[in-house]
Amino acid sequence: MMETDPLIQKRPRHTNVADIDTASLNSSGYENSSSFVSSAVSGSQESLASVVSEMENISDDLGVLQAKVFIEDALKYRSIHHKVDEKTLKLYRVYYSQPVQWFLYFIIFTIHILAFFEFPSSITTTWTSDLRNPGRRVEVMCGLMQTVDLICILCLLADVMIKCYLIGAKRMLRSKWIIAYIFIISISLIDWFITIGSSCNETIRYRRILRPFFLLQNSTLMKKTVNCLRRTVPEVASVLLMLAIHLYFFTLLGMLLFPKPVMSKNDVISANITNLSLDTYTANQNTFQKNQEGSKHFNTLGDSFMSLLVLLTTANNPDVTMPAYSVNRFYALFFIVFLIIGLYCLMNMLTAIIFTQFKGIFTNSMQSSLFRKRVGIRAAFEVLRKRSRVFRNKSSLNTFSQGVSVEVLKHVIKDCKLDSMAKKVLISKPPIIWVQNSCLAAIQFVVSHRFFLYFGNLVAIINVICITIELGQNYEYISTTKDSNLGVMNIVFIVYYVLEQSVKLWALGIRLYMWDRGNVFDGLITIALFTAECVSLAIFGFPFIGSKRSISNAVITLWDAVRIVNILIMVRLLRIITQIKTMNLVIVTLFDLVRNLQAFAGILVVIFYSFAILGIELFQGKIKYSTNSTMTSNCSDGNCCGTYEQLEYWANNFDDFAAALVVLWDVMVVNNWMVFLDAFSRHTGTKWSQLYFISWWLLSVVISLHVFTALIIENFTMRWDKHQEARDQIDTQSTSLNPLTVHDMFRSSLKEPAENEILLELRNHQHLQLHT
Repeated sequence: MMETDPLIQKRPRHTNVADIDTASLNSSGYENSSSFVSSAVSGSQESLASVVSEMENISDDLGVLQAKVFIEDALKYRSIHHKVDEKTLKLYRVYYSQPVQWFLYFIIFTIHILAFFEFPSSITTTWTSDLRNPGRRVEVMCGLMQTVDLICILCLLADVMIKCYLIGAKRMLRSKWIIAYIFIISISLIDWFITIGSSCNETIRYRRILRPFFLLQNSTLMKKTVNCLRRTVPEVASVLLMLAIHLYFFTLLGMLLFPKPVMSKNDVISANITNLSLDTYTANQNTFQKNQEGSKHFNTLGDSFMSLLVLLTTANNPDVTMPAYSVNRFYALFFIVFLIIGLYCLMNMLTAIIFTQFKGIFTNSMQSSLFRKRVGIRAAFEVLRKRSRVFRNKSSLNTFSQGVSVEVLKHVIKDCKLDSMAKKVLISKPPIIWVQNSCLAAIQFVVSHRFFLYFGNLVAIINVICITIELGQNYEYISTTKDSNLGVMNIVFIVYYVLEQSVKLWALGIRLYMWDRGNVFDGLITIALFTAECVSLAIFGFPFIGSKRSISNAVITLWDAVRIVNILIMVRLLRIITQIKTMNLVIVTLFDLVRNLQAFAGILVVIFYSFAILGIELFQGKIKYSTNSTMTSNCSDGNCCGTYEQLEYWANNFDDFAAALVVLWDVMVVNNWMVFLDAFSRHTGTKWSQLYFISWWLLSVVISLHVFTALIIENFTMRWDKHQEARDQIDTQSTSLNPLTVHDMFRSSLKEPAENEILLELRNHQHLQLHT
């Protein structure tokens, strides 16, 4: 403890900074959030007069405003190194308010979506990119598009100017992202004026490929991910080099094993084989077939390399092996050894290295985020303590405590912009309001017990089993008449669901009922089921009751009504998944991935967008459809098997932005991606075009998707460990349902910052003076 430091002298006993510096305000540790208030409440010994006097002018107090902003910074893992005067802090809170941020998201979305409408427009009259029937492109007026573009750029310019004002000039010059932000906006404005000067006829619009930067800089987590990826790539360079050597070695070996044929097929056929012995003829045929491997896949050094590169992704297996394997089965060993070393050893080793390196680098990044959070919480505590100390020195009240008033603490927390999960924890779970009548109270007890939920799940399972049996035995009968056993069973089960939810709503009360998301899900599905069944009965009548009604003028058909009702019943059964612990673990992990991988999804959007724009600039209009086209690979009849033309891939091109995205997706899946490699190299007249697709494969598949795999493993491992730790507890299920953020995934690997580091960071704050 640095006792000589004025920031930590006489730390108040009743409101310890550790009580504030909890994970309570983080979406990961909401269970402890009540300690932020309860610890202060339990130790508060101040007189009522002191509290009332201190609360009189709290709304206009600068220290309270600073504390609110610092806590909000800690919640979002933002740096507190910004101006802290009253005017700037009010602007700061407005800037980071939800409406302003959503408006900024809308601007970023709008400037990116322009690519679908700019030349070449993705909107066609036939709604297809097929070159055989392209239709007319709907071109938006140049003036309208450029006006929208300029408005977006000016809004982003205002955004960066506000950021620079908030953090100050000195801090701005130290931020590489801010400098890059200003540079990109400047380039965009210059390029916009060039577009206007050329009447939208310029050759290349550079600002389009720079737009993804706006998406990157607006997300702290995305910037962390980019920095981690940037530092991960050099770490895996050794494995990538080893993979390149592996490909190079087997490329040369393949060219030596499968040489280019000396004699063509026609020469072999035209030879006088009648004078040859059977063994000689067989040897010549085997030689021709072996040479066919060389002519198709190992014709040149480039062809050999590309054939093995595609084989490494298994996209052309076993096609690439068959010509040689048909001659001699031992030739298969060449390809087997190649795949064992390259695919199963080096590629998996690459996954392991990327996982280890990315996790280590990302953990360091999360450590800095934790440090910023702790600094923000400590800064909030210190400004509140300084405020209380100054107030007591000026007042006539004789109080010894130098801590923070409980009422002030509550006021700060109440006015902080907390997320929904934090607010839910700070508000205690509503209790059951028991009725006085003993019989009704017993019903309340039964309904609120977990076995009532289990019984409802059992009923839902029986319902789905009945649907399965009826569909299996009377499928055609059900779709043509209302008088079916399935219709009767659905009515019975739906009545039970309505009674179940009604009794549960009465027993728990509206607040406790809405507290559980499972109840909300069941209630909404039950309402939809009841509505759909009522509509069906109103149109078609009850099963086996009354005569058949005329349904020729019905809004929906009988089969549509049956399908809607039964689909809703099956959807309701999904609720049972959360009751099975192992399945719940998988489902919750998937939901966590959807929530936590937003930054990673943003990175994918960035690389997809950038490569799509680059692909349009490189390959737009290169592939042209012609009924007389004979541009096919290694064949002259225009119908060579496995080519772009024969497979009718005419809709896969780079003639507009939407089509380019689909091509990139197809290549990322790597199935048949060698078709694109071959087609674009032929239609552009150069094999250098293949570098574009190889670069995309390396960035999207080898690096990005491996990182995606690493995050899935880390998320599931964290969930599994928590599940194992809580498996002996009664409330295991509720424990596993708590959401995990990206910061939580790495929380166990992080260390609490040392107090002297936090204090040093506070002392180095340019605009904050805590010394008295």
